Amino acid sequence: MPDLDATFLETASRELERQKTDAWLLYDFRALNPLAAHLVGLPEGQKRRYFVLIEPGRTPHALVQKIEVSGWEGWPHRLTSYVGWDEMEAALREMLRGMDAVAMEVSPRDSIPYVDHVPAGVVELVESLGPRVVSSVDLISGTAAQWGAHGHALHHGAAEILARTARTAFELAARAAGLTPEADPGTAAAFDTSDEPTPVTEHDLAEWIRARLRAEGLTEADTIVAVGPNAAKPHYEPRAEGSSTLTADRVFMVDLWGRVAGEPDAVFADQTWMGFLGPAPPADVIAGWDAVVAARDAAVDVIREDPGATGADADRAARDTLIARGYEDAIFHRTGHGIDRELHGVGPTLDSIEMRDDRRLVAGVGFSVEPGVYLEGRFGHRTEIDVYMREDGPEVTPSRIQYNLWRTSES
Repeated sequence: MPDLDATFLETASRELERQKTDAWLLYDFRALNPLAAHLVGLPEGQKRRYFVLIEPGRTPHALVQKIEVSGWEGWPHRLTSYVGWDEMEAALREMLRGMDAVAMEVSPRDSIPYVDHVPAGVVELVESLGPRVVSSVDLISGTAAQWGAHGHALHHGAAEILARTARTAFELAARAAGLTPEADPGTAAAFDTSDEPTPVTEHDLAEWIRARLRAEGLTEADTIVAVGPNAAKPHYEPRAEGSSTLTADRVFMVDLWGRVAGEPDAVFADQTWMGFLGPAPPADVIAGWDAVVAARDAAVDVIREDPGATGADADRAARDTLIARGYEDAIFHRTGHGIDRELHGVGPTLDSIEMRDDRRLVAGVGFSVEPGVYLEGRFGHRTEIDVYMREDGPEVTPSRIQYNLWRTSES
């Protein structure tokens, strides 16, 4: 049944007043705008255009094509139906009467494609009826991207499960390579796997991780396991046929994510951990690891020190650190993505290169920090943590993050 969450309406009204914007105009057609579809509760969209107007302190108003009114049964707010395009435009004109500015999911020059969902023709239509259209990006940061207290707590639970699973995965990989993992008291302890069979390949270990995350109560969980040159492929997927065996003297990478099952408010956790299957990592492996750790910490420092920091600012800090250490040609991606109830959420990203994300990192939103360097045909490094923006600054998860490259001794 379509509706708008009461908490969302309350925060949207507050944000509209704060930003001095008359209204938020949601538009969708065949789920073209996934944010609107999610907020309204019609994730599959509808076959005809609809609009929903949200004004501070007023009842939301939906404009729906008459043949699809049945799909809005139970809508507790105001609803107007139309048949033809002229009737739709007349009704929309009346809804927007007297307004100077309405927010929609647009992004000038497509600078933030995560929120650029309203076609140019629809913008042209709305502006022809009176108000100018402004981007809803800051409204989204203050509403849909907010974790909320329950989502924040659930994220913490998921983050600790991921951290323990990652450490266990490294210890299993070491066992497969005939090696003994060195202890790292600075990171989470592994699960007990003494009675479990040892995975032999990247794919075997990935399957074990998925099963473990499900067993620990996570859903939408997945992983990347990569060793040696495969770690230089950021989105490598080990297949059942042809994935590498877990053997000695190789860089080891595990990227894993998930959120608590059965909880609609659950926020994802997303982490990447690194190790070396051997006692003595080569100098270039150590140098690459030190570089990504320094870049990660530089991004967090900028966020902590500058209350007005944007995602682009944090990305530049990480990127500049890597470039200063000689890795300019080994940077393949931005520093981080928004995280909420979607793995790649609608809030600010740490990006000044793939996108120009100048959204401020406001309280209540969260994102990953995951700089990486990738030396094709040799190895790659990525370290990934998550950050939640509290009123007093950034909070990092998991509770213990990685500073030392995991390594092993000979059995």
